[in-house]
Amino acid sequence: MRSVLLGSVGGVLLGFLAMNPALAADCADANTPVAQLICRDSALAQAVAALDGAAAALGETTDANGRLAIEAQQTLWLSRRNEICPVTPADLTDAKATKARTECLSRSLAARTAQIEAQRAARAKPVADAPLVLSDAAAPRLVPIQARPATLTRPVSITALVGRWAKADPVSRSAIDDCRSSYLEVTREQTVSLVDPRIPGFPVQGRLAATAEFSKGVSLIDANGDAKALLHLEAAETPRLDRLTVRMGAPSTFAASFVRCR
Repeated sequence: MRSVLLGSVGGVLLGFLAMNPALAADCADANTPVAQLICRDSALAQAVAALDGAAAALGETTDANGRLAIEAQQTLWLSRRNEICPVTPADLTDAKATKARTECLSRSLAARTAQIEAQRAARAKPVADAPLVLSDAAAPRLVPIQARPATLTRPVSITALVGRWAKADPVSRSAIDDCRSSYLEVTREQTVSLVDPRIPGFPVQGRLAATAEFSKGVSLIDANGDAKALLHLEAAETPRLDRLTVRMGAPSTFAASFVRCR
């Protein structure tokens, strides 16, 4: 099963480093900032072990093809985790940054572990066979269910994007950045700044392209009119609960969720 520690194939990573020579060996070879942060934090190491254990237990409930599917899910989650909770070498020497990255990783690991455990519980739950009862009584008349009107949401337009947005956890939708050094900002003139000193190639600046179908997203274009990213607003009943997703165009793989800065 694919481990979430270093992203390598080599079995489940269990326990603390001092209690597990195999894990200690993996940590000695940790060559990425996120792996080094996990290795030196016992709580994160425990969270990784819990996730790897849950994935292994889920794999025991299925066949080889099912285990390949689980590993593919883990690979996709690992990619999203690294985008949502990026860790740079500088973060490892900054106490405040280390705390923020550790909390982000902890939330992400816990949420993924809960998802996998829910899948295993659903597979283990037996399906009750309802007894078949024959009767010569007349079948009950089915009353048609009245269709409910579609839920109305507030009308929004491109101006709803105006403001400063913070990167958010996709599960809890809580902000994971401070809106000062890392943020997305859209001005009333529809210029856009995507700022994050931890990501190569940033900041990204441009403007919003005119669009006739706002519900399908708005392109961020550069001075030459080339599309750099797609912004999509998930409007809530009130603006403060809106969520904005941003996906950079190829060759970039950056994608993230944002909430309004408080």
